[in-house]
Amino acid sequence: MRENSKNVQYIKDAAKKAGFDACGIASPTILEKDSQYLKQWLSENKQGNIKYLEKNIEQKTDIRKVLENTKSVIALIQNYYPEKNQNENAYYKIAKYAWGNDYHVVLKEKANTFIETLQSKYSKAKFKIFVDSNAILEKAWAARCGIGWIGKNTLLINKENGSFLFICIVLTDLELNYDEMLEDNCGNCNACIDACPTKAIEAPFHLNASKCIAYHTIENDTSEEKINTKKWIYGCDICQDVCPWNQQIPFTKEKAFSPNPDILNITSKQWETLDEKTFNKIFNKSAVKRIGFEKMKNNIKNARE
Repeated sequence: MRENSKNVQYIKDAAKKAGFDACGIASPTILEKDSQYLKQWLSENKQGNIKYLEKNIEQKTDIRKVLENTKSVIALIQNYYPEKNQNENAYYKIAKYAWGNDYHVVLKEKANTFIETLQSKYSKAKFKIFVDSNAILEKAWAARCGIGWIGKNTLLINKENGSFLFICIVLTDLELNYDEMLEDNCGNCNACIDACPTKAIEAPFHLNASKCIAYHTIENDTSEEKINTKKWIYGCDICQDVCPWNQQIPFTKEKAFSPNPDILNITSKQWETLDEKTFNKIFNKSAVKRIGFEKMKNNIKNARE
């Protein structure tokens, strides 16, 4: 028997209590359109050399293969938009999501708190957490859960919190009432497409990752492939910074995402003379550490040339 709306409200209240900014619920149906798009996208090598994206294709679009007897998909989002900015005199740029603590760690802790609350009420229920996992299509599921829509830059956009968002997906065998999907609210706006300096957004809702600055500064380990990264040395926020939905969004309430002053205030000269010990110290809790010191040095060199 499907859980009533009162229990759904309990789940959404638990999400809010855990610190998430929105919660939505969807039926675990097959993502047929997303499956077709993903297969076509991969066949055209739009993923660059990110080989892990080629794995678990059927599982990505049929969530029931991930957790047996899945009855509901719960999507949670967390705004990470910072109140402070990088030093305006800094030559090199880092994507905002990496200014604070590593979101993988923070979101999993918040998700575990969320699950503990649910487990106290639904003691026999099963839950499975995903944070930036290659196992499922997290943005597609967040949109299916009705907490946003996929923008023309292929990022999830929420009306209240824009697109500077982290996503957490929770699968459960609880059968719940489902939220309705939102309509696309990008309209005729092409700001993200027009602003992309590498033309990585080749058409509305079509991103060629192999052209993306974020891809080249984080994922790409092929030294022969170089693009003008426009001073970005880790990630890129250009398509988000110009989005109208990001112009009046609230700052994050999560203290763990407050910018590290050392990251915001590092000077161009300090970047260029960065040693491994300093790199490890500054980025100890940041997602930046995943690329390692040598990759960062190469990014700085490429941005300077």
